Amino acid sequence: MELNADVKESGSGYFRFIIQKGASQIALRRFSDWDAVGRAAATAAGLNVRKDTEFYDYIANITEKTLFDGLIMVTIILNALFMALETDYDLKYKLFGFFAIADEFFMAIYTMEFLMKVYVNPGVYWKNGYNVFDAIILVISFVPMFADGGDSSAMGTMRIVRAFRSLRVLKTVSFIRGLQALVVALFKTMKSVVYVLGLMFLLMFIFAIIGYYYFGDPNTGDPENWGDLGCALFTLFSLVTVDGWTDLQQNLDDLGMNSSRIFTIVFILIGYFIFFNMFIGVVIMEIQHATKRFENEVQSEREASLTQKKHAIIQRQKNEIRNLIQSQTGNFTKLVQQFNKSLRHTDYTVMEDLCTSMSFIDIYLTTLDHQDTTVNKLQQLYSEAVLILSDLLEEDLIEMEQKALRERKIKMRA
Repeated sequence: MELNADVKESGSGYFRFIIQKGASQIALRRFSDWDAVGRAAATAAGLNVRKDTEFYDYIANITEKTLFDGLIMVTIILNALFMALETDYDLKYKLFGFFAIADEFFMAIYTMEFLMKVYVNPGVYWKNGYNVFDAIILVISFVPMFADGGDSSAMGTMRIVRAFRSLRVLKTVSFIRGLQALVVALFKTMKSVVYVLGLMFLLMFIFAIIGYYYFGDPNTGDPENWGDLGCALFTLFSLVTVDGWTDLQQNLDDLGMNSSRIFTIVFILIGYFIFFNMFIGVVIMEIQHATKRFENEVQSEREASLTQKKHAIIQRQKNEIRNLIQSQTGNFTKLVQQFNKSLRHTDYTVMEDLCTSMSFIDIYLTTLDHQDTTVNKLQQLYSEAVLILSDLLEEDLIEMEQKALRERKIKMRA
């Protein structure tokens, strides 16, 4: 009854009860303990909570582990290996039943993963685009199992549908954040790439019309490559990729169209060296930006994790000291002894001093590097100064010896 009164007086029920009564346990990472206490209090107060608490916690604990993601990754790799082995007709004929059982086994694992993640948090699951893509692949993979392949047309359709099983390999994108960053970068480049491809298509259209009228004559030209607009565009595509352009040019040279070399060179210079490389440059620049954003996100997450650990440690220490003070009946020495008993070797130590912060250490080490460089340059400068002074001293000594020698000669003559 006292616990229910506390929850009702707090004014926000279950969540505020967790915040107020479970701070020290949060710091100690005993989430299950304080969550169970909070749920019991909220249930007693008449709040709506999940009734399958234990099963929900069990499933959520499994899906949040790294081992679970590793198991799915191994499954995807094995599935890709089996699909590669199925392309061998003789091997597939001999082990047809084994491949069928293996495919059902992989489908069972994918289905289990889907159901577990949707059960834990359906709202978050469907908001993630990669999860939606995985669900679509799963649905497509189920089509051949329930479809009837009786006639030949249905068999052809089933072969096409079964070919889409290769999309399962793309599930790896959901587990590797680096690949996700690259996929996002590729989608962000679409706008710029469409503009570049639009300009390239206009260029190809203009040159296709010119090529059709100059080289597409059925009697004196090359109608096979330039006979109509479609053939001309396909030929220009070969030129813009610089694939087999020498053979195309040789055909025109054999027909006596030596002036076509100017046409070919100009189109390759504009289409390949400008537009095609511009297309590649846009993609590379966006990938670099995406990689930089990904690194910043990882760094921010690390800093946030360290901040949370720091606050949790400080809060735990405050709570332990507060409890010791409240329960202390003797002198201060006993208080310190009891506090020492609560310390563990695995405890983190939070240092608030400036000299222990990572930013200060980074700046300090950089300053030392600059100081070493400065000292090295000063040593070189001192060495050069010593050499110059030694040369000047040597010249002065020679001059003094010569002067003394002249004076000695004058005295001898006198």
